Amino acid sequence: MSVIQKGSTSLNLESVVRTWTEATGWESTFRYKGPWTEVESNKTNSLYVGNATSIEARQERGGLGVLEVTMLTDGSVVDPYAEDTDVWTFQPMKVQKNVWEHEYFDDLDELDKTVAQYTTSPYVGYKYRVRIAVDAYLAKLQSNIEGGSAPDASVFDLGTYIDEFSNASNANAMSADQKKLAISLARLLLSGKDTYETSKYVVRNTKIVPATYTLPVAHEQVEKQWTNAELYAYVVDNAQASVTKYALLGEIGNVFAGTYWLKEAPVINEVRGGRFEIVQEWVNMKRLELDSLLFNYYGRA
Repeated sequence: MSVIQKGSTSLNLESVVRTWTEATGWESTFRYKGPWTEVESNKTNSLYVGNATSIEARQERGGLGVLEVTMLTDGSVVDPYAEDTDVWTFQPMKVQKNVWEHEYFDDLDELDKTVAQYTTSPYVGYKYRVRIAVDAYLAKLQSNIEGGSAPDASVFDLGTYIDEFSNASNANAMSADQKKLAISLARLLLSGKDTYETSKYVVRNTKIVPATYTLPVAHEQVEKQWTNAELYAYVVDNAQASVTKYALLGEIGNVFAGTYWLKEAPVINEVRGGRFEIVQEWVNMKRLELDSLLFNYYGRA
């Protein structure tokens, strides 16, 4: 039997459906039917939609319409202002990198310098110069083979391209270790191995929260390199008993010591019952993998 409902004498309450989910607890969905004009005018009427978690207004044939309103049932054990879930996990990430970016060649890198330091000790750009030396040699080799009347017998000698490699009196002469790294890099490039595939650790945090949740916290320190200690403290300090699950992270405080975590922009999706899913990710970065000039460090040591 139809029931005439509050507010409008033309909208009839046709059914009430009670449902329960772990995320929202008990919810009630009220289905009203009547003239489409009444549905349109009452879809924002607090008498019908006050405290609603979802609202659907649907037009049907014959000038009729349906208004479905879902709201938390009185006495629900779910707090509409609290997080439902807070889960920390690892996710894999495959990346393609240039061979000279591998940490094995880090000692060929140069740190940022002040003006005074640069004045007395300019940058020498060993990595780039090795790459250019290989390119120059290959171009010369191609020219010799294509244009020569005799077989090519040229060999690659870094000393003919980089003075600091062969001239010990040069103020910026390479150390023995740097020479070994330069030779190894040149060998890989001459072998055509200029890229490699590797995997990275990604820490992912997934929350299911109400629409009243304070979202700015999800945007905190985005595109900054978080220290390992800062990320670990963030996980522990913000954990909520019986809600937060982070045991799967293990001892990240020890395993990843000395590395950094690049925080990416969060992803926010609407889910059922007026809830939102917030996904935050931190990508593990080794020392010097990203330049701190572009991606600043953040957090405790």
